[in-house]
Amino acid sequence: MFGLSKPIVAGLAALLTILTLATVALLIVREIHSMIGEAAARSKALSDAEWSAKIEKANAEANRRIADQAKAVIDIQADAADRVNAASQQLEELRKRNAALPHGGDVGLTADRVRLLPD
Repeated sequence: MFGLSKPIVAGLAALLTILTLATVALLIVREIHSMIGEAAARSKALSDAEWSAKIEKANAEANRRIADQAKAVIDIQADAADRVNAASQQLEELRKRNAALPHGGDVGLTADRVRLLPD
């Protein structure tokens, strides 16, 4: 064969075998590296999705609490307005009854005026 001795042919065959194995090994390493990269990307995406869901759940809970507090504030304000209106009506009624008493211009408390005061 091409005038080469058997040891040189054996050496070339061994070198060709080594190069082929090295190429296959390199391709295997590249494929494994690619698989690891894809697995890492999927894992990161899954982790990001999980944390995003947790954050959305926490935000929804916080928004629900804010809405509950706003409703409570509105209820408290409505109750306070009702109490103020009731107190104003009672005061107006007391003033009318006081004005209806005899000697409305007198200064001081009379027995009739004392009876107007709540117990």
